[in-house]
Amino acid sequence: MDKVSWNLRIVAEEKEPATVYVRKHQFRVGVPLQFDPEYQHITALEYALGALSADVVGGLQAVSRRRRLKLYCIEAVVSGELNNPLTYLGVVGETGNPGLEHVNMTVYVSSTAKEEDIREIWGEMLQKSPLVQTLKPTVKLDFVLKVTA
Repeated sequence: MDKVSWNLRIVAEEKEPATVYVRKHQFRVGVPLQFDPEYQHITALEYALGALSADVVGGLQAVSRRRRLKLYCIEAVVSGELNNPLTYLGVVGETGNPGLEHVNMTVYVSSTAKEEDIREIWGEMLQKSPLVQTLKPTVKLDFVLKVTA
């Protein structure tokens, strides 16, 4: 199979968040990292964590549909930790890097299916997830699956 690529165009104007254009869609992305909880835009780091979570949740939905396994609701709670966010700010004397180091994700699945069947599709999804497989070599991923009826 020939290589496939996904193309985006990103435009940033003075003091405005970047606008990402992809296919017929667009979305705005704030600064890479922000410490102010009142910051009015979604940061690039938040989008990255959201994209990883959406990949896991959407992947679980897709695998469950293929296997004809009914999942009523999937919810993920996620937190990400950077190696040293102060290096992003250029704080003198700080060491390390501003890169993502650790992601904790708890995924709650509501289903009447057998837990062993849900855990089987969970494993398949993790193997097929583009973002999990991309990040796994460099970021500590602690994922927990909790199944409820």
